[in-house]
Amino acid sequence: MNDSTINLNEARKYILELMPQAGEILKKYFNSGNFTSQSKGGADLLTQADMEADQFLASSIRQRFPQCEVLTEETAPKDYSSLKEVSNLWVVDPLDGTINFSRGTPHFSISVGLVDRGISRLGVVYDPNGNSLYWAQEDRDGAYLNDRKLRVSGTANLLETVIACDWGWDLQERLKLVKWLGSIAPEVRQIKSMGSAVLDLARLADGKVDTYIHSGLKPWDTAASSLLIEKAGGKITTPEGEKWNVFNPQMLATNGILHDKLLELIRR
Repeated sequence: MNDSTINLNEARKYILELMPQAGEILKKYFNSGNFTSQSKGGADLLTQADMEADQFLASSIRQRFPQCEVLTEETAPKDYSSLKEVSNLWVVDPLDGTINFSRGTPHFSISVGLVDRGISRLGVVYDPNGNSLYWAQEDRDGAYLNDRKLRVSGTANLLETVIACDWGWDLQERLKLVKWLGSIAPEVRQIKSMGSAVLDLARLADGKVDTYIHSGLKPWDTAASSLLIEKAGGKITTPEGEKWNVFNPQMLATNGILHDKLLELIRR
């Protein structure tokens, strides 16, 4: 598939129109509290809202971009490693923050990213409760929240640093995060776990938190938000300081200024 087959401006406009429609599906269920839910195994949860928004987004994207492959959270095969080399891959999370959603906490989001061999070319994140549309694209400067340009924080002092993190669904993988936080916790101002990786990463791009760390992310958690961070002046590697892409489950994302200091703490 030739990368030039997708016009990023047209694709962005289309996804920006879709997101509020998907958001209405989520808000309908969230506001009524009337939805079914089931376990996905371990601590993970699936609701009626996840499925309906997933079907809406996937079918709309396939109709508009029939030449592309689509990877969604709710329809992903157990092994999607063959998609790592795909040029035009749409990656969709219809509801990130399902536990928050299911417990009546209004901190959840929708993510759609266009990925080229693990690197994001277009990212759109929608917070339905704040009516906030975040977006960035490879061939344009900056990342945006609605029409406002985003910028990562200028925090340089570890003692002033606010860190966001979250807990993967693999219970053993969580122990890696515990270890990293054990090194970081005595040196920083605050550690938050808010329950939506997508939205928390978007907030990092907007300077609301200074860094984000996770040991068990999926491509649909990061396909859009990672581009927001990079376009807003931030930096992403693995927590060991290695090169990162959306298929890597371990992430350290920062405002850039703090990156080396945090890597040093983690390596201790």
